[in-house]
Amino acid sequence: MQTYLLLISPLCKGAYFADSARVIAAETEAWLQAEQLNAESYSIDTIAGVSYLRLQLNAPLPPSVARLTFVQAVFQQQGELLQPLPLTPNWQLGAEFVYGAKYKGKTNELLTQLLINAALAQLPLPAEHIKLLDPMCGRGTTLLWAMRYGINSKGIEQDAKALLDLQQHLKKQTKLQRQKHSLQHGFVGKANKQGQGKFIDFAVKQTHMRLIIGDSRNSNTLLRDERFHALVSDLPYGIQHHGSDKARNPLSVLAACASAWANALKPGGVMALAYNRYMPKREAILQLFAEQQLEPIVFNAEHRMSESIVRDILLLKKPGTLS
Repeated sequence: MQTYLLLISPLCKGAYFADSARVIAAETEAWLQAEQLNAESYSIDTIAGVSYLRLQLNAPLPPSVARLTFVQAVFQQQGELLQPLPLTPNWQLGAEFVYGAKYKGKTNELLTQLLINAALAQLPLPAEHIKLLDPMCGRGTTLLWAMRYGINSKGIEQDAKALLDLQQHLKKQTKLQRQKHSLQHGFVGKANKQGQGKFIDFAVKQTHMRLIIGDSRNSNTLLRDERFHALVSDLPYGIQHHGSDKARNPLSVLAACASAWANALKPGGVMALAYNRYMPKREAILQLFAEQQLEPIVFNAEHRMSESIVRDILLLKKPGTLS
C-alpha cells in the first residue's frame, strides 16, 4: 500500500470557491474510474496549514495525475517524510496560451480544464485520437486547452469580434514563446460581408484548432457534418445572455441547438456542459437532451459562484460504440 499526497493548488479557490472539496472529490472519483484504480481511501488533509489530497493505492501513481485540475505537486509519504515525485503532464502547448488572454466573460481556466477532464474520463481513447467541439467557444479557451492535451478541436462563436481577438492573442503568444506554428484564415462556404462561416486555423506540430464564426444552431452546416468524440461547453448562466425570446432563461437557446449538437457527436461520444443550476434547471436540460436520445452520466461538481449562480457540470453520452 502506497500513500500519496497531492498538493492542492490555491487556484482551486478561484475556480470552485468554497465548494472546492466537493469538486476535487468528483474529479478524483472520475479519474480513478478511468484509470481503473481502486483507492483504499482518499481524503483532504491539512498539514502545516497546507491542503493535500491523501490517496492510498495498491498501484503506482499513473502520470495522468499531473493533468488533474487541482494538482500542484505530488509527494509519496515515507514515514514522516514526503518524497516529491516528478510531474509529467506532457503539455503540447505553453500555459500562456490558455492563461494569457483576459476578457469579460472568460470562463475560469481550471473549470474549462475540468470539463475536458470529465469528458476524457468517459472516453477509452488516447487524447491524440480524440476530436473535440465547443459550440459556444467564446475566444477559444476550450480549444486552446484541447491543444495542450494534443486534442484536435473546433469551435463555433456568434460574436464576430472573437476572431480578431483570438488572432491578436495567438500572434502575441507565439512571438513571446517563440512557438513554431501555422495560422490561416478562410471561409466555410462562400465569403460574405456578415462574416458567417469565417474561420481561423491554428496549428502546432500535429495538433490543430479552428474557430468558426456562426450560429451554433447551424453547426451541421458550419462543420460540414463532421462528428466529434467530445462536445464541451460552458453554457450561458442566464445573467448576461438572453434567448431569442428575450427571456433570461437560456433553455430556449439550448432547445434551438440540441438537435444539431447531438448530431455532431459520434456514437458513444460524450457531452460535458457547465451550467447554472438556478437557470435552467438540471431536469429541464436532461429532458431536452433525452429527446435527442442522450443518456446522463452520474457526475456532480456543484459549486456556488455567487448569489445568483450555482455552477455544476452535466455529462451526457450518445448511445453506440465509439470509433
